[in-house]
Amino acid sequence: MDFDSVGPGSDDELVRLRAEVAHLRRENLCLTGESELLRAAARIVVEELDTRVLIQEIARLAAAVLTADHAVIGLCDEDVFAQETGYSHGVGPTSDAGVASDPVANWVCKHRAAFLSNSPAVDSRLTKTPTPPTYRNVLAVPILNHQRLVIGVLEVQNRRTGVFTERDRNAAETLALLASTGLSRAKLYDRMQEWSRSLEMLLAFNAAVNQHLDPKSLVKKLVENAAQFLEAQGGMAGLAISSKEGETQMVSESYWFRGTWHERQRRWDRFEGLPGTLLENEFSYLSNDYQSDRLADEELKANFEVRRALCVPIKDVDDRLVGFFELHKSGSTAPFTWQDTAFLESLGNTTAVALQNAQLLKTLEIRGREMENLSRRHVTHLEEERARIARELHDEAGQLLIGIKLSLQVLAHQMPEDIPEVRQELDELRNQVNQATSRFKDLAKGLRPPTLDKLGLNVSLRQLAADHERRTCIPVHLELSTNMSRLSQSAEIALYRIVQEGLTNAAKYANATEIFIYLQKTGADIELDIRDNGTGFDPGRISSGLGLLGMRERASMLGARFYVKSLPNKGTEIQVRVPNV
Repeated sequence: MDFDSVGPGSDDELVRLRAEVAHLRRENLCLTGESELLRAAARIVVEELDTRVLIQEIARLAAAVLTADHAVIGLCDEDVFAQETGYSHGVGPTSDAGVASDPVANWVCKHRAAFLSNSPAVDSRLTKTPTPPTYRNVLAVPILNHQRLVIGVLEVQNRRTGVFTERDRNAAETLALLASTGLSRAKLYDRMQEWSRSLEMLLAFNAAVNQHLDPKSLVKKLVENAAQFLEAQGGMAGLAISSKEGETQMVSESYWFRGTWHERQRRWDRFEGLPGTLLENEFSYLSNDYQSDRLADEELKANFEVRRALCVPIKDVDDRLVGFFELHKSGSTAPFTWQDTAFLESLGNTTAVALQNAQLLKTLEIRGREMENLSRRHVTHLEEERARIARELHDEAGQLLIGIKLSLQVLAHQMPEDIPEVRQELDELRNQVNQATSRFKDLAKGLRPPTLDKLGLNVSLRQLAADHERRTCIPVHLELSTNMSRLSQSAEIALYRIVQEGLTNAAKYANATEIFIYLQKTGADIELDIRDNGTGFDPGRISSGLGLLGMRERASMLGARFYVKSLPNKGTEIQVRVPNV
């Protein structure tokens, strides 16, 4: 505008026009500044994925756009403020935002509407609150998502120049729209990361489950993994047991807090605390106000800063309650949600299967030990019976046959020489008695060689090899350690029987033409190898016969390792490693 063209008598008009131009220039500068700040906010929304940094930057820009002393953003989750951050002019980011206890923020969250007041201390909407605000003016707007649900509140306090206006409210609502877009995007990104952590945690937990841990260790692993995923700082787990009175109780032995287990013995009856409540209703229990919850544990509230709690049942495949686990959070962390509950229930189901498997494994181990003890007693009784029969064959039957032989010999001398056919029959009977005596000796030796008890394992194996070679005409090569002292009776019997069975298998099934036996002492261990050059077999395709099963069982009784190596047409090797003999 050309102010020189204004005619005389218009000085007042000129002053007015100049003031209006100055005002327009100031307005233009203000709009330009606001535009730049809103553009910066839009850039942050596009570029920033971290939720905390995002709301901190939005709060900073809100304080600048609205020239306020203080700006704060609180995020809502199920009407509970889960995360807060603020920004103070001249100070910077503030951690103690205080939105959760602010009556204006709670009013906005409840009514889903903007709140503007330049006299909040006497505002009729706030006069009934227990703690009316102390700041001189305030502007708060809801942050709404695409479903028109409140996901947060943007609040600015104490405008540094003048009062908050409708124009300020429009600017705040624009910032809230930008914040909503950025928060939705950041939440989606957080959810993707959460899914990734869920997968990693499930893999880690499944690995722990597959280690066949005992039940108490399993539920501890469950607490540790679940707490890590949900960012809980405390937790515990327990199993359902029957008391002496026959009532079911929940029992826990320790409490996990900030990465460390603390011994804490606790029992809960029905309706007692969160675990006792699960005993009755068998449903998960969620409390984000643990301090005022009637079921809260006073010790946990006082000593472990518990503000939020989630208790989940552990049920087996038959839907029977077998235990529980409970996680705790402080007030500065996000509240538990029912989505968390569903996830933890799936972990509880996995744990229940693992607990059942662990119990079955424990039962199987007990039955295995019982079978092993029974087998050991059976083998011991068998050896005792063999020894008894061998003694009877040698002492009683042998002596009886010798008596018959002597009687026949006397009778032959008494027979007249003119009856040669009778003397010949007597001689034939004596030969049969001699053969029977020899056969009884061989049977007694096979049942329990006397050299094993009297002269030891090496001499007995040499005798066994010589007898086997004589009967089968298969060469048996022995290489026995000379520095080996006498072993325990059970060890010598077991190794002798293994060699005896190995020789029988090589001759009977493998069609071997040579057999090699190695027995040596290496340190505190005894190593026995039996090899042949027979037809061999594929151990993966052919099940073990009774002979191999018996050898394996005897080795197991000694606590030895037993190996069978064989290939078709490549022979067979049996290895026995007896530790600490």
